[in-house]
Amino acid sequence: MIYTLDTKVLVDALRQPAELDRLKAFLSRALPSTVLSSVVVAELTVGARTTKAREALEQQFLAPFERRGRILAPSGAAWRRAAAVVGAAPSANRLSDVLLACQAREFGWTIVTRDADFTAIRKSVTGLKVATPFPARP
Repeated sequence: MIYTLDTKVLVDALRQPAELDRLKAFLSRALPSTVLSSVVVAELTVGARTTKAREALEQQFLAPFERRGRILAPSGAAWRRAAAVVGAAPSANRLSDVLLACQAREFGWTIVTRDADFTAIRKSVTGLKVATPFPARP
C-alpha cells in the first residue's frame, strides 16, 4: 500500500506537538511507502508565509521526499477528471482536494487525512482510498 498525506494532516502536525509525534511515528515505519503530491507541496508552500517558515518546511520536511523522488505531480488525466468533478458541483469541493483525490485514485494511493471533504469527494471519485491518521500498519 502506498500512502500520501493530505495538507490538513501536515498542518495539524506543525501546530500540535502530539500530532507531530504521531506523524513522525507513522513516517518512521511508512516512509518507504509514502509519497507527496505536488498539490500538497504547493499548499504547504503557500501557507509558509515567512522566509524562515519556507526554509524550515523545505529542509525539515520536503527535502527528504525530494531526494527520494517521492514528490509527484498529477497527470493530465487527473487534472481533467478533477476539473470535471468540480465543474459538476463547484460549490461542493476545492479543486486542490479533488485533484489530490484524482491523482491518488489514478495511482492507487491511500490518502491519509482527517478532512471531512474527502467523504463527499469519494462519491465523485469512485475507488478512492482514504485512511484516518495514522494507519497502524503500512
